[in-house]
Amino acid sequence: MPSLPKQVHKRLAEEFRYAASKVAEAGDIRGKIYYFSVFYGDAGRQLNIHWDPDLALLWVVTQGACQAVNSRAAQTGDADFPLGGFPDGFAQAINEVSHELAAAFEGNEIDVPRLYAALARIAELTYATTGNGAYLYDKGMIRL
Repeated sequence: MPSLPKQVHKRLAEEFRYAASKVAEAGDIRGKIYYFSVFYGDAGRQLNIHWDPDLALLWVVTQGACQAVNSRAAQTGDADFPLGGFPDGFAQAINEVSHELAAAFEGNEIDVPRLYAALARIAELTYATTGNGAYLYDKGMIRL
């Protein structure tokens, strides 16, 4: 992957570290997802400055995750999982993956393997919010 312009990379690194710290501080899923939305929000803004397919992938995956989690929260409130709500460990997993996204941008270059691993984890967490994801979590196939 070609390097991002320094100002774009620096902006993303700073915003993502701040967002990850706020995700960790938030006391509930809705608060965590509010701050998690910075990952797609700022990626989208930076795409206006410099097109990059990996930033576009980050935007798609994180936006989809926010939409799925917000939808699940709206449907279920605080109901017990798997019939509703979120599985045990989901909030901690969001904290961890937020940290991984921020860490992927903290060096002089994007740590692409770390970025892709975080995006795959986000996809897994997103899937856990679906009905079939709840079933697979219940069976022990999805682990948080």
